[in-house]
Amino acid sequence: MGINLNQDIYQQLKRIANKLMQSERQGHTLSPTDLVHEAFLKINLPKQDQLNDQQCIFILARQMRRLLVDYGRHKAALKRGGDRKRVVYTDALGINNNTVTDFVIINDAIENLQQVDERAAKAIDLFYFTNINKSEAANMLDVSVATLERDLRFAKAHISHFIEQAAQ
Repeated sequence: MGINLNQDIYQQLKRIANKLMQSERQGHTLSPTDLVHEAFLKINLPKQDQLNDQQCIFILARQMRRLLVDYGRHKAALKRGGDRKRVVYTDALGINNNTVTDFVIINDAIENLQQVDERAAKAIDLFYFTNINKSEAANMLDVSVATLERDLRFAKAHISHFIEQAAQ
């Protein structure tokens, strides 16, 4: 492991994990603390002098999202698609559609977006999944707030389209 988590980073990651876990089913076998620790163990971060705190948080928050998706896919496979809880994540993303969409579809949409526009995918990850404000997200992406807002609008439209296509 190339980086040590300081207390501020760790607490911010726990807040992000708590937010991600709020939409998970009751009795989930992963706790927010477990999620932070699993993300840290799965990522080989560069040395501390190569990464600032916000970049570290972004990388680990993305990994936490992916871990939850992988966990959900594994559980669904065990139950053959059975009773996977469906949660409306599109509300948090500001996407207006009247369908219930689960985290796996949202993740697939973000992964697809990453192939089309990597910065827009990072913008969605930063702004909606890490609890940072637009100014901080724009700073991390090295763009203006106006550019970030354009990226977010594009990302929302792309995700909405992906969801509509997946529903057909």
